[in-house]
Amino acid sequence: MNMKEFLQKYPEEEENIRNVRKTYPMKVTNYYLGLIKEKGDAIWKQCIPDLVELQDTVNDEDSLLEEDHTPVPCLVHRYPDRVLLLASNKCATYCRFCTRKRKVGKQVAVTRETLLNAFDYIRKHPEVRDVIISGGDPLMLSDEEIEFILKELRSIPHIEIIRIGTRIPCTMPERITPKLCEILKKYHPLFVNVHFEHPMEITPESTRACTMLADAGIPMGNQTVMLKGVNDKPEVLAELFHKLVQIRVKPYYLYQADQIKGTEHFRTTVQETLKIMEKLYGFTSGICIPQFVIDAPGGGKIPITPEYCQYMNQDGIVLRNFEGKVVEYKNPKKVESKKRIAGQILRIAVVFNLKKAAEKNMPEDAYAEFDAIEVPMAIKNALERKGYIADLVEADENFFEKMKSGKYNFVFNIAEGLNAGARESQVPAILDMLGIPYTGSGVLTQAITLDKTRTKETLIYHRIPTPKYQVFNHWDEKIKPGISFPMFIKPNGEGSSKGIRNNSLVHNEKDLRKMIKFVINTYKQPALVEEYLDGREFTVGVLGNNPPRVLPIVEVTFDHLPDGINKFDSYEVKWYWDNPNNPVDPVVCPADVDDVLKNRIEQVALKAYKALGIVDLCRMDIRLDEVGIPNVIDVNALPGLMPNPVDNSRFPKACFTAGMSYDDIIHTVLSEAMRRNGLYAEARKIKNANRNPLQLSRQG
Repeated sequence: MNMKEFLQKYPEEEENIRNVRKTYPMKVTNYYLGLIKEKGDAIWKQCIPDLVELQDTVNDEDSLLEEDHTPVPCLVHRYPDRVLLLASNKCATYCRFCTRKRKVGKQVAVTRETLLNAFDYIRKHPEVRDVIISGGDPLMLSDEEIEFILKELRSIPHIEIIRIGTRIPCTMPERITPKLCEILKKYHPLFVNVHFEHPMEITPESTRACTMLADAGIPMGNQTVMLKGVNDKPEVLAELFHKLVQIRVKPYYLYQADQIKGTEHFRTTVQETLKIMEKLYGFTSGICIPQFVIDAPGGGKIPITPEYCQYMNQDGIVLRNFEGKVVEYKNPKKVESKKRIAGQILRIAVVFNLKKAAEKNMPEDAYAEFDAIEVPMAIKNALERKGYIADLVEADENFFEKMKSGKYNFVFNIAEGLNAGARESQVPAILDMLGIPYTGSGVLTQAITLDKTRTKETLIYHRIPTPKYQVFNHWDEKIKPGISFPMFIKPNGEGSSKGIRNNSLVHNEKDLRKMIKFVINTYKQPALVEEYLDGREFTVGVLGNNPPRVLPIVEVTFDHLPDGINKFDSYEVKWYWDNPNNPVDPVVCPADVDDVLKNRIEQVALKAYKALGIVDLCRMDIRLDEVGIPNVIDVNALPGLMPNPVDNSRFPKACFTAGMSYDDIIHTVLSEAMRRNGLYAEARKIKNANRNPLQLSRQG
């Protein structure tokens, strides 16, 4: 059947096709068109344009970020040892779910000069051992052009494997000829990855094409895309995989559909695909089962197995790839009205550092400050429930490039930063450079509050009580006069009780020197030594800006600790003894204090908040000295936001006591940051946009 005959049979489709083709080209072979048995069947959906392609406003044109990994035209270098050569921009049939919908059929032919530049790049990168030739479809090229490419690649000594990605055996099987097979077999080891999506595509013609390739000694693997309404049933995929094995094609990958603009209607949820995979193991043998992978945005192909899955709910899945990078794949969902600022949809990046196991030769608390994946996920979910678009963005070494893309116009920042002493200021510095507003304090405040010595200097200047102290850069420095035992030792630039152990409290010089040496050697930074205050310990949360308000005061009690455990918030006390299995809750909120002490603590906290230039939110640790005066012992301008109340995250604990839900906490922090950046007032000018969605109250 040709296109003229198709339109005579289905005249109502002509206008729809014409409208879609203005944005996304259409091309289909007579052979493949002839496989259609009825309107809307599996073949139809793959090759006939649909108006829903134009309604997709959720996805990106290049969600796999191929353009970001294109060092020279038509060459993608995403993985360390292999490259993707896009040798053609044409296909025999333009699949409606194509991952390169932005390019295929739209761009001019790839020139020989472009190919030569790509070969030159490969020659200069000896780490590349594997080349995948794709497009478009490389088998749309002439035999001479194909041989030219293969010959050039085989002349590069470090290229071990050549692979060709093609859908030609499925959509135009007559292109597979004896002459083509003779050319291909000259350049072994050569593999061909084909694309069959449905059993209807396994025909006598496609079988003959695959048989010719197999007889030429070419191993073939099949890459199937999970497509809603096409093959999203276990019995359909089982039949396809059985038929593929019979024609000597190994089911290789089962792809979750990419998040490509114009293809949202094809996507299934990850959970649906996993259920199908589970059933396939019961339906068929292992040789017929492909590996289920997600080609995640910015993360490459990731096998979906328990060790790769970090978090999953009805909204999608969070994955860790082969590089340890955290990426997110979102499930399809109905597009709702989104929050807008000055007419633009507010797209928020939830920026974080992910907790992981400490490596060898690292202290066990090396990543204590980082967050478990549940924290950024909880923030993301809270923002999305309010109507914002929210994405997870890990603050890794590629963070600048992620933000430079211009995709985000606001950041909810909980990132601790990497490596450097002022690491908590890294994310604010990058965002300031790029002009992207964010929640929480800025560069200077984050740098000062992470450095406990600079914090104390600021507090002392503003006459805010804090324990006497001395900084040791070496373990044997002389003890300065004016500081006396007992003393307390901790790293100068850490949080979350990192480096604070039960033996951090010392009563003599021998133990002092020993603990100073431990801190300096273990954490590679100066040790801060303070006079120990033996009074009650409180944690004080401050929220907001004009004016900031003190949350219900939290007291940390230590009566539950056994003998031999010192009465302060050490790493052991915070992470071992304070847990849901402990019958005694050591975190009391609101604290049992009289009005006089309550007022003193609140005034000290507010004074420190303003002196240090903190905005939006903060948590401070305060201890009473021997005469009951509140002393600031630590300031955290980036407090933990763990969502589960049983975890006793101090700042949320105070908010919960104030009657706030977790969503209230997140929305309030966001609205305070927006007001501070002049965005709240600007948003109010939008008349009746989604019933004035940015009219946020103090509670969010």
